[in-house]
Amino acid sequence: MILATTIIEGLSPGLLPLPKDVQHKLQTSSHLSAYTSVYNFQQQVLKDEAKVIRARVLGFMLLVAPSDTVRAEVVVSIVSCLNDTALYELGDKYMEFFIRPCECFTSQGSKTPASSNHPSRPSFDARRKVIKEQIHQAPENHQQAKDWALFRDGYRCVATKVFDANYSLQGYHEDYPDTTELQQYSAAATNCAHIIPASTYFKFSKDKKKDYAASVLAVLERFGYNINKLDGRNIHSMYNVMTLHGLVHDYFDQLRLWFETTDTPHRYEIKTLISYESTLRNVSPITTLTTPDPLIPLPDPKLLALHATCAKVAHLSGAGEYVDRVQRDFDRLDVLAEDGGSSDVLFHALYHSASIHVGA
Repeated sequence: MILATTIIEGLSPGLLPLPKDVQHKLQTSSHLSAYTSVYNFQQQVLKDEAKVIRARVLGFMLLVAPSDTVRAEVVVSIVSCLNDTALYELGDKYMEFFIRPCECFTSQGSKTPASSNHPSRPSFDARRKVIKEQIHQAPENHQQAKDWALFRDGYRCVATKVFDANYSLQGYHEDYPDTTELQQYSAAATNCAHIIPASTYFKFSKDKKKDYAASVLAVLERFGYNINKLDGRNIHSMYNVMTLHGLVHDYFDQLRLWFETTDTPHRYEIKTLISYESTLRNVSPITTLTTPDPLIPLPDPKLLALHATCAKVAHLSGAGEYVDRVQRDFDRLDVLAEDGGSSDVLFHALYHSASIHVGA
């Protein structure tokens, strides 16, 4: 059972803490100098919520960066800003092309519906044979990625260990000779969860969509990630997908649940902001991801670390709640404010018009 997380790495949501209070988290004088610049920017714009949010995004990006590479990139970017306007635009870039894609897009219908067909024993065996023969190739589509992730993950959610409902009663005698484990865990619908949402990068048909995807990928590349792993169909690769129970998938996509790396490879602490313990009563506080074949890759630790950073920054800075409010305003407003007060809603409208939806 996991408890709600309100303090992350000794940090609380809200305004950026004083530089002297977080100096121990910043490794060099240049890191501290960059943070101080962002903190001063925050203090100068306290009456402007949009600017404060962007300042917080920059500050907390520095404080919870998942690696030296990411922190160094953020520091260099901040130092290159010559004025507050440039700092605002940098914070906006991270919010729009790092936090927003994961927080908003996935809440707009990129889930994988659970299969409604319960395969018979012969069809299950035939399907498993095909999967084993093909699994070292690049998945062609989302459904194939779901099938392969299920096979790799043991036909169960990696966070709750709950078995996939469609397979729980079919074909397990060969894969799981000890049926006591099957009796220990319940069965439920599972989804193929993309760490980096497929809808952000896949099947672009308009220049705006390509431009947006290019911006997102550019941020990931500057953070040291090999974006070729996400090119084209590779968005469905085993590096970027895992099997999650439906509710856990929802929280993961909403940046309210993430996988925190540990000192042991592919072993993670599962952190959540959800306070309803009963909803996540089956989630283990620690999980180890495994594969039955070393040639079948596990979810990429770097991608999970970036997702975790995104979740923490969204929560600590208030950007996640802010983006949600912009979405609600976008849904309600017919006419944008003439004084520019709805500028973020306007951006969301443009972003929304360039969005796509693919099966998850």
